[in-house]
Amino acid sequence: MAADYERSEAVVEDYKKRKLAASALCRIRDLIHGYEKDRVIDLRLARIGIIIILLLGIAAYFFLGGDSVILS
Repeated sequence: MAADYERSEAVVEDYKKRKLAASALCRIRDLIHGYEKDRVIDLRLARIGIIIILLLGIAAYFFLGGDSVILS
């Protein structure tokens, strides 16, 4: 009878370990998916930032690089 009890305990422990491992794997996949979504958003914001910087640079070039106007 003791052998059956020990066997049942071992089966329950194995089940708990497999369940915990599956849960951890699912959590890791969710974290990776979240990081990938954040990376896509960061890339999009970086592109927008580069465009804004280029537009400001072009505007500064035209406004500051033109001929001087002297009022007399």
